Amino acid sequence: MPTPRKRGNTYNLSGRVVLIPGGLGGLGTAVTRAFIASGASVVAVDNIARDTELAALRAELGTHAGQLSFMRADVGDEGAVAALVRDIHTRSDRLDILVNVVGGFAAGQAITELDLAIWQKMFDLNLKNAFVLSKHVAPPMVARGWGRIIHISSRAARSGRANAAAYAISKRAVIDLVEIQAEELRTSGVTVNTILPSIIDTPANRAAMPNSDYDRWPKADEIARVLLFLASDDSKLISGAAIPVYGQG
Repeated sequence: MPTPRKRGNTYNLSGRVVLIPGGLGGLGTAVTRAFIASGASVVAVDNIARDTELAALRAELGTHAGQLSFMRADVGDEGAVAALVRDIHTRSDRLDILVNVVGGFAAGQAITELDLAIWQKMFDLNLKNAFVLSKHVAPPMVARGWGRIIHISSRAARSGRANAAAYAISKRAVIDLVEIQAEELRTSGVTVNTILPSIIDTPANRAAMPNSDYDRWPKADEIARVLLFLASDDSKLISGAAIPVYGQG
């Protein structure tokens, strides 16, 4: 089994197979790029076709494009996730790391005005997806005695943000999920962690908040480096953690 070690400003994850739901989005592309640079093979997943994004990233990767594959699946559908994990094992005979970048955001309504459909949507996108993925990737990792499960929560999970109850509470629940599964797997060699970014500097967030001070937002590449650390052997003592990555904001 490969032993990832720090090398220069990245980690050597050669031989590792990484599942990245949302791996071709604003943050996901930076994460996918970073893991491929580390030597890992990445399976990016989305529930819609991402032909344009996939072609652009493969062109950018050049000779490393073979390390990237794409599979279409709805990670909120338990049957689809179970099939996805089986397919990855059929192709690669292993699944070492999950970096779950899938999520959603909605805000603007106080609790007394909050539509139940928005509440449910946030829990589906932010918690249900995380639960289904955690449930199905863990057994093959435990069987090998090594694995990394990493989710993206949010600074809002800790801040009690007004008018964002569904989002903040669903992201808080991700922290609870991580803490509980980390305890369940604490002697298995599999760690479970989450990071809590503030607003990430992505094109979509800039378009949504054009008058913001972007220099204070954490960059997608910076977030990706934190995720690389959590995926490496250097993080083996860390499990059940919710790590703030706020930048200067």
